Amino acid sequence: MKIILTNFLFLFTSICFGQNQSITQKSANQIKKNIRFASNYISTENPDYNIDSLCLLTAKKTANLMTGNNFSTAYYKSLGLSLSTESIDKQAIKIYNFGYDCGGTRRVITHPIIQWENASGKTFAYNLSTKINCEFSQIYRLKSTGRNLYLLIGVEAGDGSCYQGIAYVIEIKGDYLITDNQVFVNRPYLNLCNREYDFDVKTQLLTSFLQHESKANPLDYALNNQGEYSKNKKANEALAELIEEGYNGENSTFYLKFNGKQFIKEN
Repeated sequence: MKIILTNFLFLFTSICFGQNQSITQKSANQIKKNIRFASNYISTENPDYNIDSLCLLTAKKTANLMTGNNFSTAYYKSLGLSLSTESIDKQAIKIYNFGYDCGGTRRVITHPIIQWENASGKTFAYNLSTKINCEFSQIYRLKSTGRNLYLLIGVEAGDGSCYQGIAYVIEIKGDYLITDNQVFVNRPYLNLCNREYDFDVKTQLLTSFLQHESKANPLDYALNNQGEYSKNKKANEALAELIEEGYNGENSTFYLKFNGKQFIKEN
């Protein structure tokens, strides 16, 4: 009886494993098909097609596929995903992208998906494109007691006169990714027109400088066009005070220092 039960459990486990492999492969095939379609998408040829919905669904499926699986970068590349940056610490953060060309001045719209490991080495993933579209190219560990905070830096096309320079802070909390820490006054990121960033890990100093000539009111978009974050007028004023002096200065450069909880003016 014991032998029969053992054989039954082995057979049941084998069947479940095979079914899971089949489901995973089916999901991977769909992701590959969708990414290929998105990368070849031409808006003028498909004016009524909702490409945004397809990409959001695909990003969600990709995050689900990455969770609990330790596939190689080569495997994800075969699906059409590109690795844009990664950390070298125990969190093993990787950011993968795919996107589509919208055909206008906005150009390519990037969908980032973040993958990381918890303390026991289990893999998790999050679809960051539900929060922001950006091609991140740098990851920096922030100094904060008892917390795993990371600064992500990247760019995304905006319009004909502006590209978006983005500095976004995330927190890895075991199995979870926290995306709404109020590190820049009341928001988790800075989204500034035609600006780039440097970050000094030792001093925790973030430098922002104007890389290209900007439009007439470069702070307007950063303060008043960030969705829910822009509804608080007092917070908008505080953010303007934080960066405006250097923003409008002769060299158009400002400096912010991370104090373990927030970015503040560098003394």
